[in-house]
Amino acid sequence: MGNVAIGVGRRRRRWPEVEERLTQPRRLLRQLSDVDSGRLRRLIRSGDLAPCFDAAEDDAGLNEDCPICFYFYPSLNRSKCCGKGICTECFLQLMPSKSSKKCSCPFCKTASYAVEYRGNRAKREKKLDQQKEQNTSESKKKIQSKSQIADELVQP
Repeated sequence: MGNVAIGVGRRRRRWPEVEERLTQPRRLLRQLSDVDSGRLRRLIRSGDLAPCFDAAEDDAGLNEDCPICFYFYPSLNRSKCCGKGICTECFLQLMPSKSSKKCSCPFCKTASYAVEYRGNRAKREKKLDQQKEQNTSESKKKIQSKSQIADELVQP
């Protein structure tokens, strides 16, 4: 009776094509025997996991550094719980083997750890993160100074 449009209304995010070499980890510290390379390739190509970018030791225009390995990357995966960045290789090494239990977030210790890839962060997002970190450190300094003042008042 009529044409049926399959997939209408479904919006899938489109990521640029990923080179084949960026779908395989190259810097793993321990051998991961239970990693399904086909599934890993699909997750990277679909945009659910960041590609295994070439790591740089200094910030040569790559603004994001992995807090685990300290290498710089064009973009990182984000922890779903706290939003902290992590490279794909470090994420793979943190994930437990099939026989062990779930792992917790290495940053905020949330019980079940998962990441998502959002692509390159905009300058605005980076600036907001820097402001949050600055506000947090200023708050910690104020608390420390108040506790020092309180300690001085209490001591004779």
